[in-house]
Amino acid sequence: MTARLKKIIIIGIIAIIVVGLFGVYLNFWTMRKMDKVALGLASPDFPYADYTEEELAKMYPQIKYADVATRITPEQTYAKFRQALKENNLELAIEQLSKESGKRYNENKEALTQAHQEGRFGQIYSSYPEKIEKENMYEVRAQFYFLQKEGDETMRYPLDFIKDVNGDWKLYSL
Repeated sequence: MTARLKKIIIIGIIAIIVVGLFGVYLNFWTMRKMDKVALGLASPDFPYADYTEEELAKMYPQIKYADVATRITPEQTYAKFRQALKENNLELAIEQLSKESGKRYNENKEALTQAHQEGRFGQIYSSYPEKIEKENMYEVRAQFYFLQKEGDETMRYPLDFIKDVNGDWKLYSL
């Protein structure tokens, strides 16, 4: 074997190794990017750029409506609800319920409708005191309560609120 042939073989082997390593790296990079694309963390278009934190926050908000400014507070919603009961106004009472609560919304709406038909809004109004106390409040969920004396005992009744797309806090539970 001549020196020239040995050089060609060595260069060929080195070239094969370099191309092989590049292929392995390219395969690894592609698989990693495809995993990120599948998880929604990278663009599905080449070069499969990773999304920034801001883009991810916009695409996948962690808490629905957390960034919506409050327009109507839980206390204001509660006051409107009491006013609706006092005025025997079924529509206004139902407007204070959270449609986000799904099945619970329908149950609360049915209960209010039945109470309205039976003429019990005045009785219900008297069972809800004017003042409620805040127990905890987060970005889109809040829990308040009121105390009521029943005989010798003081009972604590919770009221749950949830913020909607407009920034209005609505009653989640009665």
